[in-house]
Amino acid sequence: MKKTQIPIIGAAMLFMALAQTIQAIPITGDIGFTGRASYDTTSAGTATEVVNWINPNVNGTSGSFTGIANGTPSNLVSPWFFATSSAINSFWTAGGFTFQLLSSWVTAQGAGTLGYVIVNGTGVVSGNGYTPTVLGWSFSSQDPAVTQDPATFTFSASADSVPDGGATVVLLGIALSGMAVLKRKLTA
Repeated sequence: MKKTQIPIIGAAMLFMALAQTIQAIPITGDIGFTGRASYDTTSAGTATEVVNWINPNVNGTSGSFTGIANGTPSNLVSPWFFATSSAINSFWTAGGFTFQLLSSWVTAQGAGTLGYVIVNGTGVVSGNGYTPTVLGWSFSSQDPAVTQDPATFTFSASADSVPDGGATVVLLGIALSGMAVLKRKLTA
């Protein structure tokens, strides 16, 4: 192998290592939804599932979601049982993003004059060229003051950038070590 080929091969290896790191762009920021929901009972305080979503739309975004305008219609799967450990593909979709629900659980629920429910969970959001990213979310709803109206709800999801655990530094170190070895071979 010619001495001029060695630096070219080393540079190509460095480029390939860095290109894999550059392609991993996690989703960051928050997205919120609002609308109305019908439950399997007459009160959010005793309900175990949403049987129907009514006009869900985006209400507040940041980070990777900022390209989605407030009021953009969204699709949410129904029925949805509050306490689930089964994955639901495409639990919500909006603005080119798709959310896979991994699990959800009731955090607080109460009956009374106005019943309420708070459900938290985890899932994976993907779309628009980003790397699929794990996020946490929260759903909350309370009974309407007038019982014939469906209950209002809010749903917010938050995706924080997760550090890569040092993989980028390791790849860079390997590439630089390789370049150092090549340099020693060339000067020998």
